[in-house]
Amino acid sequence: MKRKGMAVMMRNTQWQTLGLVAGLILSVEAAAQEIDRPVSSGGFGTVGQVVISDDLSGSIGYTSGAGDAFFIRLNPAADYFFKENLSLGGYVTLATAFQDGEDPLTVGLGVRAGYNIPLNSTVSVWPRLGLAVGHTSPFDRTFLEISLTGPFLVHLAPHFFVGGGPGLVTQLGDDTVATLSVSTLVGGYF
Repeated sequence: MKRKGMAVMMRNTQWQTLGLVAGLILSVEAAAQEIDRPVSSGGFGTVGQVVISDDLSGSIGYTSGAGDAFFIRLNPAADYFFKENLSLGGYVTLATAFQDGEDPLTVGLGVRAGYNIPLNSTVSVWPRLGLAVGHTSPFDRTFLEISLTGPFLVHLAPHFFVGGGPGLVTQLGDDTVATLSVSTLVGGYF
């Protein structure tokens, strides 16, 4: 009888030991994940931050409906993080294309929303969706523009970043024009 009680007690002790070891392993792993997680307090994407940036792109490529061209597009912008990592902003578009014939000049004004996704303490992804109204002269073309960009940002120093990534811009008007590009981004925040 004593022997049977001892065997049951030993099995219970083994299960308790296994449970303790499993709990310690899970605790250590959770603590390690907490250390690796980027700290957002004071970093990019904190509530109340104002970001001043410019999306720059230059490319030789093909734009549907326009043919081969070298185009430059500038988008000076200001964004405000009203919730943790969630931003709203506005931007101005200035663009031209160097091509056969007359070179068009495009100006526009837009709004956008973005969400910062920190990958670690120095790298994040800031996908943004924009809506703008633009006008191209001398062709007298007015259009609605929808843009989706996904730049990867490298935070080189406190309050300064550079980045780049893919973008898709669709212009809706008399005719639809879609442009797929890779653009760069430089900016700062306070």
